[in-house]
Amino acid sequence: MTIRISGKTAQQMVADGAQLVDVRTSPEAALGTLPGAINLPLQQLPGGCEQLDNNRPVIVYCAAGSRSARAATLLEAAGFQVYDLGAKRAWAGPTTGLPTLPLLAALTIGLAPFTPEPHLVGKLRWVAGGAVGMSPTDWFDLVLHGAPWLWLAFALRTTRTTKPTTD
Repeated sequence: MTIRISGKTAQQMVADGAQLVDVRTSPEAALGTLPGAINLPLQQLPGGCEQLDNNRPVIVYCAAGSRSARAATLLEAAGFQVYDLGAKRAWAGPTTGLPTLPLLAALTIGLAPFTPEPHLVGKLRWVAGGAVGMSPTDWFDLVLHGAPWLWLAFALRTTRTTKPTTD
């Protein structure tokens, strides 16, 4: 039975000699793998197992966790001791709370969190049209109402979340 592990546990196991296997496609892996990982795409399993040492534990990961679960099943059937990290982002561990701040700021300033205010849209159109006739007050208003949206977009893009794992 495959054991789901946390990033901290995976890092310790790799330091102790476990094999780290990225089961994403080669183009995905070309964008970056975890340190020391072997790229062995799910489509190449179980035939590609000759690259792995059957005497050492194997830790598998992918982009979201579904392919690593399938790979773990295939590798176990081939006789490997397998641990499932799940998503690549689990390696760094969970971070929480970041999107709450921009959402709270957006609500505090009076923005509905997912629908821009009509006058903000109007000012953006004004800027797109060359910003002719915009006063400093108009620019301030645009920044005041637009900044939380940028903050929220940045926070959501940089926030990593992971599923609960067991050690």
